[in-house]
Amino acid sequence: MSCIINQLGLNTKVPYHFLFYSLTFGGTAFYSFVVSPLIFKELSREEFSKVQSKVFPCYFKFQIGAPLIVGLLTPLAFCPFSVGTLVASSLGGILNLFVFEPKCSVLKDERNKLTSINKDKKENGEPSDEMAALNKQFGRWHGLSTLVNLVSIASLGVYGLTLARGLSKLK
Repeated sequence: MSCIINQLGLNTKVPYHFLFYSLTFGGTAFYSFVVSPLIFKELSREEFSKVQSKVFPCYFKFQIGAPLIVGLLTPLAFCPFSVGTLVASSLGGILNLFVFEPKCSVLKDERNKLTSINKDKKENGEPSDEMAALNKQFGRWHGLSTLVNLVSIASLGVYGLTLARGLSKLK
């Protein structure tokens, strides 16, 4: 079965689909590529961490649910490829919310504890061995989270291209 847009005539899902898809793709891309880098540059590490710890649970829940809603509203005929892109995007949110964010939070808490008891640095100002190990672990987990987030956003982009391709067949 090919991915073809349903007739646009009386299908009332179409405008809602386009609005919600735009919000989903635009919102996730804007937060990831504009807002987060800006607040990272402007805030201290501690302030940035506090903001992100409040935003991320909501962001990841949106990343899970929004592609599913887009799928329910889609004007595309059933196509495993387009469904797969939306599922991949939701899976990214699931991994981030239930695996990567909790692990990164634990590691951030451990780093904060070292800082609070002044065991985060050696006498020469370099990170202590324990802090260096935590920083390395955090970098690894955060890197995986970032990669999963990029895959989630890219999946939404591929879905949008599939949608545009279906629209171009209507001409």
